[in-house]
Amino acid sequence: MWEPSASITVLTGENGSGKTNLLEAVSLLAPGRGLRGVSIQMLPRQGAERWGIAATLSEALDEYRIGTGSDPASNARRVFMLDGEKIRSQAEIGNIFSCVWLTPQMDRLFLEGASGRRRFLDRLVMALTPDHAKQIAAHDRSVSSRNRLLSERPNESGWIASLEDSIARHAVAATAARFTLTEHMNGHPSENKEFPRTLIHLNCPIATRLQNSPALSVEDWLRGELAKSRDQDRQKGSTSAGAHRADFSLSDAETGRSAEISSSGQQKAMLLGTVLSHAHLIKEARGSAPAILLDEPLVHLDERRRDALLESIAHVESPVLLTGTDPQPFERLRGHAGFVSVASGTLKPH
Repeated sequence: MWEPSASITVLTGENGSGKTNLLEAVSLLAPGRGLRGVSIQMLPRQGAERWGIAATLSEALDEYRIGTGSDPASNARRVFMLDGEKIRSQAEIGNIFSCVWLTPQMDRLFLEGASGRRRFLDRLVMALTPDHAKQIAAHDRSVSSRNRLLSERPNESGWIASLEDSIARHAVAATAARFTLTEHMNGHPSENKEFPRTLIHLNCPIATRLQNSPALSVEDWLRGELAKSRDQDRQKGSTSAGAHRADFSLSDAETGRSAEISSSGQQKAMLLGTVLSHAHLIKEARGSAPAILLDEPLVHLDERRRDALLESIAHVESPVLLTGTDPQPFERLRGHAGFVSVASGTLKPH
């Protein structure tokens, strides 16, 4: 059991000491698959059959007890608890607790496939629209079922059409939430000049159509596209249209420079600026900001931007966890943050 001494915590220790494990545990308290995005079967510690995480959240006069872990009836399923009661929808947790994160693996976000970028964007969206996780999960289940049905029973046109109807409904709802978030983010001012204002560009035909057409009309269009692509999709074993085909990019609002052609340090600054701006936006919109989990956040940043990041974090009205191998680079946060040493999964004040 661990109780932070401040809203900002700096976790330091050698590689493999358990710092990232703690961040992942916190991330799993929010809707979604957590910081690593692994399957439920991979979450128990070696040798354990089940896993579980619980926390008490306090805000003003309110206090909530939330938890998640293996379903006692089946280790292949996950359950969420709120104040001792099992809940049916993750959105109930999302209304109370949300979080966003950056990890060293995400330094390659703009060099690799679109799936990682979608997960990052959807994590931001969930903080504004807690129901988004449910929409994405339902969409992906329908896509998977359609792929299987096209492969095994392609003549079941009625069944396939019902799945395409589900894909269209959930894809348009999820895309509308993504679009709303990007519009809010692009209109939000930068909080620190060292992290220039960054624009999010949503690359998605569904979003493009939603700008000029009502949602029901876009659903009809998407259903038509799915019906026309059945033969092609059956041959490829995939679904060619839907929310899972979306992508996004970032660009510097002043220069127009895209993240794809920026240096590692510039990309990191864009991502950090996006996360910090998002925290302020959600604070304004919902009254409480998401938790921010930053794993090795100072890597790739020059000294000027390191100082700017720590200065910004010192004034963020949000729970923040940062990790590093050495406490010295975080000294600017003394007086604002609690410093904790991590060794073999044990936490000690530093």
